[in-house]
Amino acid sequence: MGKYEKRKTEYEDIQNVFQKRDRKRAERPAAAQPQDYPEVPGFMNEPKRIRGDAGYSVENLREVHEGRAVYDNGPAYVESSSVRGQAAPQQPVYVQEPYYGQQSYPGGQPVYDQPRRRPRRRKKHRFLRFIGKSILVLLALVILAGAVSLLLAKMPETDQPIGERKDGVCTVLLCGVDEEGARTDTMLLLYLDRNGKKLRLLSLPRDTMVNRDNPVPKLNGAYGANGRGEKGMNVLMDYVKDLVGYRPDGYMLLDLVCFEELVDAMGGVRFNVPMDMQYNDPTQDLYIDLKQGVQKLNGKEAMWLVRYRSGYAMADLERVSVQRDFLTAAIDQWKSLERLPRAPYAALLLMRNTTTDLSWRNLCWVAMTLARCGSGGVESDTLPGKPATVNGGAYYVEDRQAAAELVNEKYNPYETEIRAGDLHPYGH
Repeated sequence: MGKYEKRKTEYEDIQNVFQKRDRKRAERPAAAQPQDYPEVPGFMNEPKRIRGDAGYSVENLREVHEGRAVYDNGPAYVESSSVRGQAAPQQPVYVQEPYYGQQSYPGGQPVYDQPRRRPRRRKKHRFLRFIGKSILVLLALVILAGAVSLLLAKMPETDQPIGERKDGVCTVLLCGVDEEGARTDTMLLLYLDRNGKKLRLLSLPRDTMVNRDNPVPKLNGAYGANGRGEKGMNVLMDYVKDLVGYRPDGYMLLDLVCFEELVDAMGGVRFNVPMDMQYNDPTQDLYIDLKQGVQKLNGKEAMWLVRYRSGYAMADLERVSVQRDFLTAAIDQWKSLERLPRAPYAALLLMRNTTTDLSWRNLCWVAMTLARCGSGGVESDTLPGKPATVNGGAYYVEDRQAAAELVNEKYNPYETEIRAGDLHPYGH
C-alpha cells in the first residue's frame, strides 16, 4: 500500500468516527441539541487557514469538520517514486459556509474542488533579449567598422596621371573572364564621383580593335596573350588608355564561378530578360535556358544571361548592352539597406576570388562611394564605334572623335580634356 492509499484510509476512518458522532447527536431530543453561537461582531469572522502541505492530521481534520479551519489549496502527496514530483489526485474538501447567521451547525457536504496552484512566474524571454543584445553589438561593430573605414579609406589613384585630378573622382576597370580564364569577355569602366554622387559605367566591346602589331588585336585577347595575371592586366590597362585617353586608377578581375557565388550571396538580381534564351554547347558544358520577362535571377541564371549572345541580331554589341544593364540593376539593388547584412560575406568572397591591384583601403573607398551614390540609378554608355571587317576578321572599330567627346562629358577624371589625337586604338 502506497503512502497516499494509507493516508486516504486513515482519513476515511476518521470521517466514519465523526459521522457516527453526528448521528448520535441528531438522535438526541431537541432540548439537548447544541445551540447556535451568538452573532458577535468580530467574533470568528474567518475560519483558520491551514497550509495545503500540512497534511491530513487528526487535529486539522477535526478543525475543518467543525468549521474552525479550512485548507488553503488542499494537501498534495506523492504516491510513489514513479510519479514523484506530481500532484496527488483530487481529495474531498469541505466547503464551509459562514459560521454564524446562516446555519445552525457548521459543516457541509464534501465536494471535489481543484486545488489552486501557485501562479507561474512569467517566463523571461531570454532568447529575445539575447537576439536584441546581439543586434546592438552588431550595429556597434558596423558603426565602428564604418568609422574605421572612413578614417582609413583611400581613393585609388594611378601612378600615371595626365594632369590635375577632379576632386573625389576615380575610375576602375571591371573585367570578367570566360570559362577558360584566357579572355576578358566582359569589360566595363566604372566612373565614381564621390562629391557629385555620380556612378557611371562605360562598356568596352570585347572585339574592339587594339594595336595592330599585337598577335591578338582584339581587346578581349590582351589579357590571355600576355601571360594572364598581373602582367596580362597591365597590358590590358595600357590598351584601355589608348581607347579613352588615360590609364584607369585600378582594376578588378572576376571569374565566372565567383560571379555566380557573388550573385547568390547578395540574394540574386531582379531583371527583365529581353528575350527567350536557348543555347547548348557541350564542349563548354554550357546549357542556357531562360524565359523572357521580369524575374529574379540566381547566380547560375545570371551567368547564362551575361554569356548569351547567339540569338541577338547584333551579337556581341547587344550582349554588352545586356551585361551593362544587368550590372546597373545589380548595383542599384545591392546597395539597398535590406541587402546590407549580406555585404560582409560578399566582400570576403571578392577579396578571396578577385585579381586586383586595389588595396583594402581602396576597396573601402569604392564601397562607401557606391553606398553614398544612393538609389538615383546608374548611368551607362558604350564606347562609340561600329562593327567592321578588317583583313577577314570581325572587329569593333572605335570612333575616336565621338569617344573623346563622350569621355570628356561623362568619364574624364581629370581637369585636362581628352582630344581625338590622344587616342591610339591601333598603336602608336
